[in-house]
Amino acid sequence: TLDDTNTMPVESNPANASISHRTYFYPLPHPLPPGTPIPYSPGLPSQNPLDLPSTPVEPTSSLVLTSTTKQFVDVRVFKPILEDDPELPNEGGPRARLDWAFAGTSASHPIPDPYPHGTTEHAAHHTAPPRSWPAPVTHASWTHWLDSRHPVAAPSPAIPEDEGTMFPLSATQTLEFGKGINPATGNMWAYEELWTDGSIQSAPTREERDPPVYSIVLRCEDEKHHVRGVVVRLGRYCQGIVMKGAYLSVERWEWVADRDKDEEGQLGQWKRTVRIGDQFIPCAPAFTPAVLSVGGKVRYWDYEWVCEEKVAWKEVVGDGGAAAGGEREW
Repeated sequence: TLDDTNTMPVESNPANASISHRTYFYPLPHPLPPGTPIPYSPGLPSQNPLDLPSTPVEPTSSLVLTSTTKQFVDVRVFKPILEDDPELPNEGGPRARLDWAFAGTSASHPIPDPYPHGTTEHAAHHTAPPRSWPAPVTHASWTHWLDSRHPVAAPSPAIPEDEGTMFPLSATQTLEFGKGINPATGNMWAYEELWTDGSIQSAPTREERDPPVYSIVLRCEDEKHHVRGVVVRLGRYCQGIVMKGAYLSVERWEWVADRDKDEEGQLGQWKRTVRIGDQFIPCAPAFTPAVLSVGGKVRYWDYEWVCEEKVAWKEVVGDGGAAAGGEREW
């Protein structure tokens, strides 16, 4: 259950689903000096009043999958450090390659621009009209039910709030501005993260050549043994996390197109791209939705995973969105 977070999944809606890749992470001082531009990083390098690094960088491969009920899995893996390091760790380690992994539920709502004139100064200092955005600015929050930095225990650990202000830069890119504890120093910092949304596509296979788009959530919880786990599959991506106490395992899978098309169109297969740890994570059942039903269970040794969400819809070309169709379960 999710009772200890006081946050239950919302009603299923394909419009809630998203595949987000982090494009860069940009640290900022906290508190920010008066007059600091917010967002800061889009003005670089020409606008840099705090004399910070002139180019934002992305030290990780970070992917967030959010289901139709706003349940998410967020996995962040450091890029190679040593010359012989693989592009991504896929054989169980080393654990030092894991930056952060967490899962839970998300929420957001529109808000007025907190910095309508673009800086941290009070609005009374400005005479120009407020700036505009291509879509509403929102306040977003992510409630962590499972977090690699907080061992699973009873009672549940107090995981710090995770929230931010989301500035829409375009139809596919959003700039997150937030603050929190720097895990390396223990001190507060501010930060900006640029997120790029990918398209949610179906994953044709030889078993299912014209499938709908699927959003699937599996959950494992064993309070007695301090075990929690979540798997989210969305379109052509799937990620899973499981923890027993402080011991964690994560996986990421992607649907990869076959090199050649056959007479019935493009097919592909699922390929694991990240694995850290050695615990069982039931990503594979999510690749074959026919074997899953809401309330159904996947068992492996002492672990029991419950299918909490299985939603399918067909993309509608030409209306800029998706329409529900075919099989829908929740």
